[in-house]
Amino acid sequence: MSEQKIWYMEIKGQRQGPFNVDELLQKGLTGESLVQKTGTANWLVAKEVPEMAAAFDVIKMKNEIEIDTFKFMADENAQCRLQIERLEKSYEELLDEKSGIKAILRAMEEKDAELSSQIGLLKDSNEELPNLKLGLTVELQAMENENVELRSKLKQLFTKLIKGLQG
Repeated sequence: MSEQKIWYMEIKGQRQGPFNVDELLQKGLTGESLVQKTGTANWLVAKEVPEMAAAFDVIKMKNEIEIDTFKFMADENAQCRLQIERLEKSYEELLDEKSGIKAILRAMEEKDAELSSQIGLLKDSNEELPNLKLGLTVELQAMENENVELRSKLKQLFTKLIKGLQG
């Protein structure tokens, strides 16, 4: 841009200056502003003056770069938000897994208590009621099988939880 202060500009109906092109831009120069070069009588429209037109091109390029930068940053911001949402969802899923594990542990405690009770009954009735013993043995075996299944589910949930924390 020109450093020489050779330009006047019409501001609020009055001739002001001399200014260089940078100063004119700071004063609000637009393509439609009227300017006059020192030593001339003619007023010109700023966009028709080559060095001012070049300044407008530079400003336009800067604006386009700023817009492109803003768009890029907005896209990056959106990607970050998406990742945060995914992490939050994973965290919620892990909390759900934790709740599921707690429920399985409670169920296992209940089954263990029930098994203990059934074992006590089985011991008490061992001599008196052989048929009850057989029924309780079958029921005890079913409970043990269910307990094994619950422990397997618990192991799967722990494995999933650990993978989720590592991922």
